[in-house]
Parts: sequence; structure tokens; C-alpha cells
Amino acid sequence: MLNNMQRIDEYLKSDENSKRCEPFDQLKIKYVALHKLYANSFHELNKDLESKVIKREYAKGGEVLHRGFYSPSTLDLIVGNYNRGKLLKRISNNTKYNYEYLFDAQNSLICVYSYYIVEDVFKLISTELFVRNQNKVLSLVFSTDDYSLSFISECQFENGKLISYETALCELLDSEVYCSEINVETYEYVDDLMKSMCWTRYSPSIKLLTQERYIFSRDTDGFLSTYKVEHIEGFMPKMKELQSRQIYNVRVKRR
Repeated sequence: MLNNMQRIDEYLKSDENSKRCEPFDQLKIKYVALHKLYANSFHELNKDLESKVIKREYAKGGEVLHRGFYSPSTLDLIVGNYNRGKLLKRISNNTKYNYEYLFDAQNSLICVYSYYIVEDVFKLISTELFVRNQNKVLSLVFSTDDYSLSFISECQFENGKLISYETALCELLDSEVYCSEINVETYEYVDDLMKSMCWTRYSPSIKLLTQERYIFSRDTDGFLSTYKVEHIEGFMPKMKELQSRQIYNVRVKRR
């Protein structure tokens, strides 16, 4: 066990790992800069927001995924306990929900309120606001207590299809912006249907980078049915022959 840990530690400090991490270190720089740019923008972005709202929707559950029911991620297809929750058809004054979604006249999501629910406690904990620029959508999650910016994501689209989804956990510590985690999902399509997803997780402080590619198959009705996993090179053990024989079931029925 100790030898394995030593090998991992040596790999994390190696030039090979540093080279693999370079693009994601650049992402860290990007999100630190975005945090500095938008850290004090809550009131400006939130101004007159309610006047633009045409429709509201409410959802319960889905706390594990960013934004719950309307999460851009497809991880609930493959990972256990990643549940999107469900939209509520009816609400009353006593209804408790985890998410409130606000839409404008173009049916674009313009705000997400996230709520904390434990027994009789029902409290707004964060507000997610959006900045749109052509084929990119930047989202900024602000804490309700002090309006601090703690989470940033960016979705990039091509011909209406999501091709990349990035998230970054950033916070202000001792007047410096600290980025503790970056996640990136990239998507490949064939005939307008998702064929594969690459999931990258990066911890900048220790240069820990893991990458996996999920290759999907569909049933005769066109629904996602099974997938294979490829571990992209790094300190992960090489199990290509084993991987080629392993097929997993997609957890959620979706096209």
C-alpha cells in the first residue's frame, strides 16, 4: 500500500503529470480571473431581474447535481445517487422545494434559487445568475448570507448542442482567490445524438488529474442503454483489456 502511495506521489510531482495538467492550470487562471471580475456583481446582475420573469418552475431533490433538475451535466446517466429530482406540478403556501427556476420571455433560464430543507427549516441559501455571450453561458452562484461568489460554471454550445460544461469551486481566502476544484465535461455527437462524454476532474493544489471517457450505445428505440469506460492515461492502472469487456447499464432512461 505504501509503495502504491509513493508511486502516486512521485507521479503527481513528475514532469509528465505537470505537462498533462497545463491546460487545466490555464483553466484555473481563467476562473480565478472570472471570480475577481464578478465577485462584487451580485446587485448589478440581480437588478430588475424579477421584472423579466415570465415563468417559474419548482423542483424537489437533485441537490447532488449543480442546478438540480436543469443541470447541464449528464452524470446522472452513469453515477449512482446523482438524482435530478423532479419538477413539482402544483405548489401551495406550505410546499417546500429545493429549486426555484425563473424564465424570461425567450424561455431562457435567468435565475435559480436554491433552498435548504431540513425538518421545519426552509431557507434560501444561494442565487444563481447568468451572463450570456453568443454560444456561451456563464453562471455565477452567490451565497445568500453575504452575496459572496463561490461557484462558477460555463456551458458552450454548437448548433444548439452542448459541447462543453466547465465548473470551478472558487472562494476568497485572505484576500486571495483560491480555486480548489475544476470539473470539465466534453461531448461528442453522431447524427445529432450524444455518442460519448469525457469527464475530467482536477485538484490544482496537488495537481491531481483524472480523466474518463464514457462511450454510449442506444437501444432499438433510440434511448441510451449501455456504456463503456476508458481511463485516459495518468497514474490510473492500465486496464484496457478488462475495460473492453466491461459494459455498464445507463441508469436513467433518456435520449
